[in-house]
Amino acid sequence: MTASLKTINMLVAALGGEGGGVLTNWLIEVAKRSGWYCQSTSLAGVAQRTGATIYYLEFIPRSTNGPEPVMSLFPAQGDIDIAVTSEIAEAGRMISRGFISPERTTLISSNHRVYGITEKSDTTDGTADTAFILDLSARYASRFVHFDLLELVQRHGTVISAGLFGAIAGAGVLPFQRDIFTKVLATGKGAAANRAAFDESFDRAQSGGVTLYDPDPPSAFALPEATTPLGARLLPLIAALPQEVHEVAYQGVVRLLDYQDEAYASDFLQRVTQVAGIDDGYDLTQETARWLALWMAFEDVPRVAQLKCRPAREAEIREEVRAAPGQFIQVTEFFHPRVEEVAALLPKKWGQRLLNSDLLTKVLGSVLGARKLRTDKVVTQWTLRRLAALKGSRRKSLGFSQEWVMIERWFSAVMAAQSTDVAKAIADCGGMVKGYGATRHRTTSRLLAILDAAKAQDVVTVDFIRQAQKAAMLGEDSSAFDDLIQSESLLIEPAVR
Repeated sequence: MTASLKTINMLVAALGGEGGGVLTNWLIEVAKRSGWYCQSTSLAGVAQRTGATIYYLEFIPRSTNGPEPVMSLFPAQGDIDIAVTSEIAEAGRMISRGFISPERTTLISSNHRVYGITEKSDTTDGTADTAFILDLSARYASRFVHFDLLELVQRHGTVISAGLFGAIAGAGVLPFQRDIFTKVLATGKGAAANRAAFDESFDRAQSGGVTLYDPDPPSAFALPEATTPLGARLLPLIAALPQEVHEVAYQGVVRLLDYQDEAYASDFLQRVTQVAGIDDGYDLTQETARWLALWMAFEDVPRVAQLKCRPAREAEIREEVRAAPGQFIQVTEFFHPRVEEVAALLPKKWGQRLLNSDLLTKVLGSVLGARKLRTDKVVTQWTLRRLAALKGSRRKSLGFSQEWVMIERWFSAVMAAQSTDVAKAIADCGGMVKGYGATRHRTTSRLLAILDAAKAQDVVTVDFIRQAQKAAMLGEDSSAFDDLIQSESLLIEPAVR
């Protein structure tokens, strides 16, 4: 093949539901109308926003005299002219796989983030560093065109494929005329919205498109006026706190009112007031209030049922899937009830008897397990609402009793700390409480181990608390955490004797 007949090689990475296949078909149609061949193939990822599908396209002009070209079905490292990603972390993955080369590759990407499963499930902050990926992309690509395409297409009421189509055209990486791109968009569902997103994206890409989306600065928080008797009782209690704490206290009260009741929210405010009384700069109060509110609203079975059957959730799902008004949607919920969760619902005495009985545990475990429930079914809705109603008896349950033993130990350690810095380090340990099942047991048990080790020391240091917290959140492997706790125990052993 001569140099004049060299293919233009393009790689597109799009998440499930973002229209990567539609974008590929648009590009094929543009090439066809421009008198070019285009061959495409796709390597499917995991659908529905949990993994990218890779689309590989090769373009070459048609020849009236020569034979039809034979093109590759798979991308090769160092042989990509154009790389397009719908999200910036995918650009980082392209670089790590060797597809981006400074000699020839133009990288076009939206610079927003869609967090992956591994990022969301990490017990610490497992998110990829966006700034690092942007810097890496600028250094490794011959040309890097990026801007927030998600914000752009959401304003125009369409999906990101239309924005990517405009960015490809505007970047001038393909030898096709703009009017051919726009004619391809002229028909089909959402043509007007697609064209509007295309035009803005074209202009942004043509000018370089490197301006990051800058959201409006957050407005200063102010307590609202009381409009109900409940507000008239609680808002003055929040207002009596230092102004620096108003926002976190208010949001905590809103969460706990929804979770339980007025008395529960008042208990929260009383504890926040206690912390504020020993805190000068109120950083400790803010951190303690933040983690206390989250922990007090722990997700037991009634809470999960409450969240799943509320109307706002249905509205959010309908918006996400772009369902038309009145259009029927079907939602399947995945449940995996365990014996421990059933016991947690029971009164403390009964729940403990269940857990202590091998026979009852075995019999109940045999009928529980993973199952799928459709929330458009009357029986499912009735079941969820009955489970949500159990919040009225939550305070008498075994699960509530177990949770509050841990909350009290953590809160007492904050209040008894030898200095504000140590108290803040202990308060930050409230962020260790994560997940459910084995993950929840692991994080809470390690938190209690840190509190026990700190209590046994004559002088507790911030460094010890921070190091122990970091080691505790490394995952299932407990060796680093156990070694640290053991070393502290050996140091204090002579004093104990």
